[in-house]
Amino acid sequence: MDLRTPHRQSLWAVVFLAFRALGAIGVVQILLFVGFVGARLPSVLAFAGLVVVIGSGLFAAAALQWWRCTFELDNGELVIRRGIMQQQRLSIPLSRVQSVSLEQKVLHRFLSLVQISLDTAGTETAEFDVARTLQQAVANQRGSSPVAESGEQDAETKPKPQEQVLLRHTPRRIVRIAFSQPPFAGLVLLAPLFALASQLGRVVPFGLSDLAKPTGPGWFLWFVPLALTAGLVFSMTLNLARVVLTEWNLTLLSTAAGLRRDAGLLSTTSVAAPIPRVQIVRTRQGLLERWWSLHRVNLATIGNANIALPGCSAEQMHMVRRLVLSGSDGVEVFDQSVSKAEILLKTRTAAVFAALVSATLGFVIGWWSLLALLSVPYVAARTMRLVRLRRWAITSDAIGIHRAFVGWQREEALLRKVNGVTVGQRLFERRRGLATVTFSTAAGDVSIGMIPLEQAELIRDVALHSVETDRRAWM
Repeated sequence: MDLRTPHRQSLWAVVFLAFRALGAIGVVQILLFVGFVGARLPSVLAFAGLVVVIGSGLFAAAALQWWRCTFELDNGELVIRRGIMQQQRLSIPLSRVQSVSLEQKVLHRFLSLVQISLDTAGTETAEFDVARTLQQAVANQRGSSPVAESGEQDAETKPKPQEQVLLRHTPRRIVRIAFSQPPFAGLVLLAPLFALASQLGRVVPFGLSDLAKPTGPGWFLWFVPLALTAGLVFSMTLNLARVVLTEWNLTLLSTAAGLRRDAGLLSTTSVAAPIPRVQIVRTRQGLLERWWSLHRVNLATIGNANIALPGCSAEQMHMVRRLVLSGSDGVEVFDQSVSKAEILLKTRTAAVFAALVSATLGFVIGWWSLLALLSVPYVAARTMRLVRLRRWAITSDAIGIHRAFVGWQREEALLRKVNGVTVGQRLFERRRGLATVTFSTAAGDVSIGMIPLEQAELIRDVALHSVETDRRAWM
């Protein structure tokens, strides 16, 4: 489709806009309105007439909104015009687009529509049926920009790179992802039912109070384990459904626009971002993920279009990491440690807090409040392990930090993508000659705390020297 002339959304967008207006009102509110009005109208015919009038008004407003919304590409800019009573004109230079995300929900799929989000300094969202064309146009504009390397062929004569599948998760891998994540994350699927909690309570023929009523001396021994087991199985089932719906057929592709992540069963999402705009590479492996030999990769980009890749094998993790680091070896060995003074700081803070809690509860529950002091040795042991396993390193072109407890997580960033370096000292650190150094990027920070002040100033100077001398593009 040629985008050099103004185009409107598909006629099916009128239907979508009308249904979206109904969704904005809320299903529960609509049902309450129908019940309230239906009980007071004199006949079914009058009720049907009211439905026709309201429906006609919604579709008329949707049709007017569709007619007043156009978009076009004009001299490297995406121009969007919309507005019913007041015309609005939004111009987005394609060279300023950080990432392009596509999402196709269930209703979008039935109407052959795709929602496209362009990430710039702000965010603009609209429903287009030419989303792939626009995504390709952004890639072509970026490839033919003045910052492209010298000697590059003209965009019209250069062959377009083909899409390459870097990884694709099988259904078996998706199931493993679900069982390697915290099971209670699936409870988010119950959120829509909270609005109807009172109505559902009338339908259920029993209540929890009836089940929890003591029936004998062994009630506590069988009811509590049974309730915990049933709750765990229920939450794991919901989490499996959530992961299947959101991560089904998860695929990472290398395209002309950079990297693109496609996933979803009923509602499909597509997140694309150029590789140079990836600022921080985060990898991690939890306890359950270690059991399945899975790794989680998160590519933090400029804007909000982060590319999350759960369930990667070790080979896939290293492949994505090497691709994003653009020729850099990154940080292979984390050989620098942090000061053990953090153990004293965390233990002292926990002791003061536990003493205050124990003194406050002592007037209510007596000497039982002393049990709060048991948290102090736990905090000390936990902090001791965290400090012992925390490692960091800096190379000629990258900075990284490794944290571990039960699982582990790492953060890596190229020094040429650092926008600023801050060396700060809290009162506790100042008394002991320690400092915290923070590397700020366009997608977040990488912080290393509790290191000697001289060392913090040294790596600050190394990072700033790399930023000033490295002429490679950082975004």
